[in-house]
Amino acid sequence: MFMFFQKNKKGFTLIELMVVVAIIGILALLGLRLYTGQQEKAKQAIVKANVGTAQTLVQAEMADGAISGNVDGAVIIAEKGGMQNPYGGTVVVVKSGGTAVAGAVCITPCGTDDGTCYKFQGYDNSATPKLFGDELTAQR
Repeated sequence: MFMFFQKNKKGFTLIELMVVVAIIGILALLGLRLYTGQQEKAKQAIVKANVGTAQTLVQAEMADGAISGNVDGAVIIAEKGGMQNPYGGTVVVVKSGGTAVAGAVCITPCGTDDGTCYKFQGYDNSATPKLFGDELTAQR
């Protein structure tokens, strides 16, 4: 009969709720930091895959003998590969001595530009893009 005089002791205190919210906030910050690092690694992996694709395309054309005698022919063939620049740039393939573009594939002749050997490498996303990753080679 006098049940309404008894206090209800169910629920959490304000301090317990604040501690839980603080822990969730810290975990969210750590997760966000790891997520942004993974995005950059994924973009670099795409650039490395583009380098491999360009090398494979040029190597196949060299085996067929259907490539012109200078690096411009190799650039044209690599551009037809349908590769996308992960850093949002429109340039995907550049020849050596050209403008360094983040995420682009750089094609360099091995020695003399006679169409017998090319080197492939990708540009990173730094303020002044630099070549990174392994250098791949296509040769007759």
